[in-house]
Amino acid sequence: MPEARGLTLLCYDGSDAAKTAIAEAGRLLAPAPALVATAWQPAAVALATYSWGPGVLPEGDEIDRTAADGARQSATEGADLARKAGFEAEPVALESAGPLWQAIVEAAADRDAAVIVAGTRGLRGLKSVMLGSVSNGIVHHARRPVLVVPPQ
Repeated sequence: MPEARGLTLLCYDGSDAAKTAIAEAGRLLAPAPALVATAWQPAAVALATYSWGPGVLPEGDEIDRTAADGARQSATEGADLARKAGFEAEPVALESAGPLWQAIVEAAADRDAAVIVAGTRGLRGLKSVMLGSVSNGIVHHARRPVLVVPPQ
């Protein structure tokens, strides 16, 4: 009888890189229980670094509802892909009060995930530094194994 595998946390944002990561994780890690996570930020967090004049921004609640709904839809799509790849997958939308990678690392710790799987968009050099990287943040801050799948 095969040994039971721990929870796999699959990061999903709808990109081709995330789809590739789920497919590759299925090949390597399934069957296993999985949580497909899409992280999102409230408008106040996402826009905190920008300077805006008074009355320029739409209502934050509307933006937040739209972002949360989109994250739930994305996670559900990712869970469907994960099930096709052999996982017993459930979706989750993670609200992040900081960087997106932080919500993922915290969710993995809270749920005692055995591994975190993320795709990468393959940004190199200055673009990677300037734009930041969710997979890079996960690798540097997670206290558990991380599988980063490069683009095809």
